[in-house]
Amino acid sequence: MKPLRRRPRGRFALPLLFTAIVFFILLITAAIVMGISLILLQTGTIGFMSIARRAPAVPIVIMLLISIAVGTIVSFVVSHFPLKPVRRMIDAINRLAGGDFSVRLTLPGPRPFQELASSFNRMAEELGGIEVLRTDFVNSFSHEFKTPIVSIKGFAEELKHDDLSGEQRAEYLDIIIAESGRLASLATNVLNLSKVEKQVILSDKRTFDLTEQIRRCILLFESKWESKRLDLSVELEEIPFSGNEDLLSQVWLNLIDNAVKFTQPGGSIDIRLFRRDGNVHFVVRDDGCGIGEDKLGRIYDKFYQGDPSRSASGNGLGLSVALRIVELHGGRLECRSQENSGAEFTVVLPASGAQKKD
Repeated sequence: MKPLRRRPRGRFALPLLFTAIVFFILLITAAIVMGISLILLQTGTIGFMSIARRAPAVPIVIMLLISIAVGTIVSFVVSHFPLKPVRRMIDAINRLAGGDFSVRLTLPGPRPFQELASSFNRMAEELGGIEVLRTDFVNSFSHEFKTPIVSIKGFAEELKHDDLSGEQRAEYLDIIIAESGRLASLATNVLNLSKVEKQVILSDKRTFDLTEQIRRCILLFESKWESKRLDLSVELEEIPFSGNEDLLSQVWLNLIDNAVKFTQPGGSIDIRLFRRDGNVHFVVRDDGCGIGEDKLGRIYDKFYQGDPSRSASGNGLGLSVALRIVELHGGRLECRSQENSGAEFTVVLPASGAQKKD
């Protein structure tokens, strides 16, 4: 992004303002001192001529003292007006520091004051948004973390009863195992998200077989898609790629897992990898329940789950992690979906990472 050039008018407006203020103070001071001198001379209160003959420096000292006194008073009065925006700015900053992110600033005067107010308002808005995200994150994390713990505790207490049948005991143990796995997945995703969010420069880049990596990720879900009798269509172009292999693996696993998870038994999933316009495209399309238009804008939010009934299926962090990993590779993650019409996720990675096959 190119830095914005300041307009000449805005650049010189503030110095011109302060120059005008100083000139105005000097002008008022000179006018008042001249007026006082004329009054003193006309009334004969001080015989300047006789004093000047006896002590030439005395009238000069008197006029200097009068000028200093008048200049100080005029400066004190006049400076109240140009410093008013500064005091308003200080007050707004103190309110913002105290946690009032709703504060907004309007400063009259030249363009620099208006730009300062605009920058302050943008900062307050961004900080307010960050605070909301932080609060939502803490609340959501607390809820997601507490739910499986309460479930594990409840079923563990039930297992203490001696009158349980073997089937009930096995069912409760399966639930405890599933909830424990959910806790482990939550902790892993939180750690992954924390790691990639703090990461600015992509590290551990190397050239690897992207096609083979995706094949292995697909095979990891073989038991799941077979148990749901899903029709899987896979078309993968052979593409070597330079990037972080471990991080990209999380992207493919998350997108394939979601497709398998939200596709009804007997449905179909289409997975493709190909080059287009020099970029690498990875597409996962399913004919599952889809995502409503009102929810598409929030699918990458932390802990967001569009359908509360799916809360046991995940923790709403997978897509946040996937999006950040794709962005670290200079790519983008897109979603096209309609409710009850399936979903299509597309990862587009830049051509700089794709290597020509020998």
